[in-house]
Amino acid sequence: MRELGEFLGWFTVVFFSLSFLNPVVKYVQKTFGKTLLKKETLKKPWQMFMKFIVKNHRLFGLIAALGAVGHFLVQYSRWGFVLSGVVPAVLMLLQGALGYLVSKAKKETKKTLLLVHKIIAVLMVLAIGTHLIQMG
Repeated sequence: MRELGEFLGWFTVVFFSLSFLNPVVKYVQKTFGKTLLKKETLKKPWQMFMKFIVKNHRLFGLIAALGAVGHFLVQYSRWGFVLSGVVPAVLMLLQGALGYLVSKAKKETKKTLLLVHKIIAVLMVLAIGTHLIQMG
């Protein structure tokens, strides 16, 4: 059971990280895209990487959320309530709900929801980091 809990935790971190790359690659593209695209050796790999991350952002987020639920259930059965684990789990579920709302939102509310979605992603990095440090 211990190994399954650890596996699901790291599984969640990997897929959350892949999902988190979505705004990062968009920022890099917007800021450095012209420079990257001038270099033939970088052009195709960068475009393929960016397309892969952007196209699969929702899938990565969904997989991360499912992994977090599985990790929570396994670890709760072993350790009980651990605040440093509950906080990122709740943020992950909130993030998934917000992501869904962003995808369905009308233009006037989409910008605000997207900003909150990005803020929660940063809070999740801090919460997951705190959890990893505490659980060591």
